[in-house]
Amino acid sequence: MSQQAHVHISIPPDCLPLVAELVTRLGGSMADAGGGVYPVVPTPEIERGGKMLRALRQRAGMTQKALADAIGLPQSHISEFEKDKRAVPFKHAQKLAEALHTIPSHFMTPSAETVAAMNGAEGDGRQTYDTPEVMYKDLGI
Repeated sequence: MSQQAHVHISIPPDCLPLVAELVTRLGGSMADAGGGVYPVVPTPEIERGGKMLRALRQRAGMTQKALADAIGLPQSHISEFEKDKRAVPFKHAQKLAEALHTIPSHFMTPSAETVAAMNGAEGDGRQTYDTPEVMYKDLGI
């Protein structure tokens, strides 16, 4: 049995699902403030893009309006992206990634359209990125 470190961290509540997923992938568990261990339920893949966008935007200290202005979209689109009511197209994922200092695949829900766009980017010399699942696998998580 491997040893595990016990730590106390403070994070914004919106980030908890992302941290919980990483803890689970690393083989750990999480406890509530009273010390009770509870199971971590991974976020469904269809909801990850919006949650990641909101967490990264908040970490950057940006409002939805400020982010929308930075990438040239209406604020309503950012709201719809975060609520997973609108899929983030590859071209917008690239702009979001630049504005939030991350990678486009964090915001994209796998679909035939996004896979085709990313495969097409390889052919014209642009860099593409792996999904979080592939990155976790590459890190042995």
